[in-house]
Amino acid sequence: MRILILALALTFAPMTTALADNDVGCGVGTQIWEGNSGLEFKLLASLTNGMTFQSISITFGLLNCDGRGTVTASARTRHFAATSLDRIARDAAVGGGESLDTLAALLDIEEEDRSAFGELARSHFDRLFPSDRATSDGMLEVLTDLMREDDQLASYVRI
Repeated sequence: MRILILALALTFAPMTTALADNDVGCGVGTQIWEGNSGLEFKLLASLTNGMTFQSISITFGLLNCDGRGTVTASARTRHFAATSLDRIARDAAVGGGESLDTLAALLDIEEEDRSAFGELARSHFDRLFPSDRATSDGMLEVLTDLMREDDQLASYVRI
């Protein structure tokens, strides 16, 4: 069942472009699968949103979609982390690289603090990527906590 859901999600992934909301966005799928957790339900919600023309919901402000909002930095950051997790992990293991630099830029980390950001990622690699099943959301949550605890990087953490 997981393979079928994953195959369908990958097939229709280009249809699910709304990044203004957390995880799978707004729309019919979010309403139908609300309250469920796990990969299967996130994929089903995303797939359903895409198949039911999420862009129409955004355009007309239906089903908790807000077409007047803006794509936030955190939405771009989450999207990048989700699509580049392996590359980010590779760069974090050595404390630098293009993907880690891109992540730092999305987090609005100034150039002069990026080496500290890279060192933080390298020195806490095992916490950021505790297994080969690490998720981008989990990694970002741990990264935020680590940055919050770091004197030099704490100012970049919002909320």
